Amino acid sequence: MKKHNLIAVLGGQGFLGQAVVRQLKKQDYTNITVPQRRTLNLLDKSQVDNYFKDTPPEYIFMVAGLVAGIAGNMKRPADFLYENSQMILNLLEAIKNYSPTTKILFTGSTCIYPKINPQPINEDRLLMGPLEETNKGYAIAKILGIVAGQLYRQQYGLNAIAVMPTNMYGPHDNYDLENGHFLPSLIKKFVDAKINNIPLVFWGTGQPRREALFVDDCARACIYLMNNYNDPQIVNIGTGFDYSIKEFIEILQTVLNYQGEITWDMTKPDGTFEKLTDITRLKNIMPEFSPRSFLEGVKETLAEDFKIKL
Repeated sequence: MKKHNLIAVLGGQGFLGQAVVRQLKKQDYTNITVPQRRTLNLLDKSQVDNYFKDTPPEYIFMVAGLVAGIAGNMKRPADFLYENSQMILNLLEAIKNYSPTTKILFTGSTCIYPKINPQPINEDRLLMGPLEETNKGYAIAKILGIVAGQLYRQQYGLNAIAVMPTNMYGPHDNYDLENGHFLPSLIKKFVDAKINNIPLVFWGTGQPRREALFVDDCARACIYLMNNYNDPQIVNIGTGFDYSIKEFIEILQTVLNYQGEITWDMTKPDGTFEKLTDITRLKNIMPEFSPRSFLEGVKETLAEDFKIKL
């Protein structure tokens, strides 16, 4: 990408989208557009077609989508399947018809991988087993987006690449305790408990392990791949390291100087023990990729979103 190229961030008001815009501006890109839903509803094929007829961007970061945590996915699985599938199909069809030289980066999720995997999970695990039932609709829509990009590349020559970010956290996340993801919900629970001086209860043993990718580190990788990667194979964006649930809690306890009581409800399940992504492919493309630790990232997040100075 040249600094003056027209770059569209679809979903640019969302969590990852805002980070992509922040990082593009930091890297001195000057022609960034963030279309609003009222003027570009990706579910409306005529609107998408007209957008590409009128002012087709040279590069597109497709980070838009219907997203939520486990509760939201379980309540509305068909909506997650339909809306996320429709968005990417409308987009690819419009690019094919009206702007075939536009390059698109599509963001999926590591939930595309089977429920059971060798650790760490590499990109070859796609379609190698049954999916986790709790987010099946969303996962299948993201798999459809991957395959659609590959097929439009094969048949029509579109330059579509796809990345699979792991669990993210960072500034401007969704802190809805009912519908949010694990990491922002954990941060919000700690902040609330600190402010209100109340005890915390967590499920299971605290032994399962999870990755924690700071959203701006993911955004930097997306921009680098847009500039340096042009192949159909998907690319994981993770950290290469993980933490136990108990370690996440200990870090937050220390950072916030939380003195309240923490207990573990052993009658509740632990869930999947480990879900670590293999980032060998990413590191081969972007050797300098070095994501920050959870300690560093959570300090930035607390300062930005909760105005907590540490």
